[in-house]
Amino acid sequence: MGEALAQDTDREARDDLAGLIEDGLGSEHARKIWRNLMETLFTPRRGTIVGDARLAGQEEGREEGRVAGKAEQLLRLMERRGFSLTEETRQRVTTCSDMPLLDLWFDRAIDATTLDEIFAAPSSTDRVPAPAQRPEHTAVPSQGLTDPESSAN
Repeated sequence: MGEALAQDTDREARDDLAGLIEDGLGSEHARKIWRNLMETLFTPRRGTIVGDARLAGQEEGREEGRVAGKAEQLLRLMERRGFSLTEETRQRVTTCSDMPLLDLWFDRAIDATTLDEIFAAPSSTDRVPAPAQRPEHTAVPSQGLTDPESSAN
């Protein structure tokens, strides 16, 4: 059936039929096999319900992957810089889904001497504009390296 659909030149009808077949399959296992088969036989197209939904899901997955990758890079940079990272700090970074905020933290981590500097609330002088932040994402208690000059002031 999948091969017959793949040969159909009417993409919209093909996408619609593939979606109807998937909806009619009884088990989640059968639907998963059908989706995998359809992905290998034809690529989704904008302008159809099935195609738009699949493309939106793919883009969402790519964005989640970019965010997770940035969080991993930030943690690695902070570790390489010698910051002592608590589980709370690790969780804060890995659960952040705001890419501009992760970018800001990453840029700050390059030169920061304390974790407070990295996690300080975004300001108008920051290079990466960050959207409005919830209170739990704007500050963290001092952890790890300290700035000897800040304690003298």
